[in-house]
Parts: sequence; C-alpha cells; structure tokens
Amino acid sequence: MSELLFCHAPIAALPYYIEELGINIYSMEELCYFIAGNVFLLDDSFMNEELCTWIEKQMGAYKLAENLRNVIHAGRRLSVFVDLILEDTCYYSKAEIDNIVSVLEQLEQKTGFECSKMRADQLMEKEKYLAAIYAYRKLLESEEAKETDALLKGNVWHNLGTAYARLFLFGEAAACYENAYELNQTYESVREALLCYCYMDDEEKLQQKCAQYYIDEHAIENLKKEQKDAKEDARIKEFDQRLEKIQSMLTEGQKIEAKDALNDIIFNWKEEYRRGCKV
Repeated sequence: MSELLFCHAPIAALPYYIEELGINIYSMEELCYFIAGNVFLLDDSFMNEELCTWIEKQMGAYKLAENLRNVIHAGRRLSVFVDLILEDTCYYSKAEIDNIVSVLEQLEQKTGFECSKMRADQLMEKEKYLAAIYAYRKLLESEEAKETDALLKGNVWHNLGTAYARLFLFGEAAACYENAYELNQTYESVREALLCYCYMDDEEKLQQKCAQYYIDEHAIENLKKEQKDAKEDARIKEFDQRLEKIQSMLTEGQKIEAKDALNDIIFNWKEEYRRGCKV
C-alpha cells in the first residue's frame, strides 16, 4: 500500500496475506482499498475460510465473519461477499460501493475465459509482467480456449507478446505476436512482431517476415523510423545525459561520485525489472 489510509478499526497483529500480489493487509480499511483497486483480479478464491477467520480473530468483526461464512456455505456470488465487507466497513460511499459491486456483477455474467483475460490484463496494467505471462499461458492452455473464438484468443496471444516485450524478451514476444496474427488477422499484431525483430537488430529475419506477410518497403521504413523515434524518447535522452555526467565525473577525477551515480542507475534498473518479474 503506497497511500496513507485512515483506519477506524483495530490494526491486525497478524496481517492477512494476499498471495497473488504479495500484499499484507492490516486493517479492514486496507482490505476495502485492496478490493477497490483490484476488482478485476478478484475471483471466487477470495471467498475463503482463512479470510473469514482473519476478520473474526484479528479484526474482532464476529458478526461480519459469520455473515461471510453464510455466503460461502450458501454458494452465493462473489459480489454479495464483497458487498458485505464494503458495507460493514463504511470506508467507501454508497455510490462507490455500488460501482464496485456492479463491476463484479458484470464480470459474473461473462464467460470464465473472458474474466480470466480481464484479470491477466489487469496484471499487465499493474506492471506485473511475469504474473501476467503465467496468467495468459494458463488461459491459452485451458479447455475453455478450445471453445473460444479466434479473435479473442488472438488478442490473448497479442497481450502475452506485449508482456514478454516489456521484459525485453523480444524473441518470445515476436512468436506470440505472430500466433496472434494467425488468429486475429490484425495488422497491429504483425506490426508488433516486426518491431521486435527491429529491436533485436535481426535484419535477415525482418526481411524474411516482411516477405511472408507481404509488408512493403514503405511500411518497413515506417517501422524503422518508429524504432529510431523510440530511441530518442525523452527518458532515453535523460539517461544519456546521466551517463555523460558520470563520464565527466570520471574525467574530473570524481571516481567515488561517479561510482555512486552508476550504482544508483543499476539499482533502479534492478528494482524496476524485479517489479515486473514479481509473481
């Protein structure tokens, strides 16, 4: 949790651990905040005895825990379970609660495949790229995938490719984008595949794939220009300036300062990549 939350209820001595996102929950307000920020990631596994016990023992909310258990035992829907938690805690307004519950009710009307895709997409938005990769792979290998229309399945392959690309795994990304194109027949997928070959500096493969997909020279030039423009992104220019500053430090004999600045860059790289790889 990165924001300050005002909590009326007691703070738990033992937190409730949400394994999917690696989050510890210490209060009912935090639990509500988690629900609101991760609506698309919630599924029926969220309704479990462990959570009920935590609410009962750590929060002292005995009646709420009893009501939640009744929902589970009656086989009722997730939207009902979540509504009870939000209404009891009073952290959000009635309109906000209704909106959250409405989203869950809409999800309950979709197929399992569609819901799983939306949850994987949410992991992507939260930059949980490795977790998204596992989710997309599991979805594509599921029995439901066999009954899903080609367009939707192709879009899953496309998003899987994007997850790989965000981790700089361009070879894997290109293969996924090509699988996507075979199913959804959208230029966006084949374009992303070709961009991956550009980023890998694999001119031979790029030309081969352009011939395979009937991509003309004008389109190829546009792809290469897009790659060049990406290299001139403001963030990359800023990074180049930082490297130039470090080089100046070394030239001026400021070796310790240069080492500290370089270590800071490497540390930030590692942290960013670890966040993306965290399951």
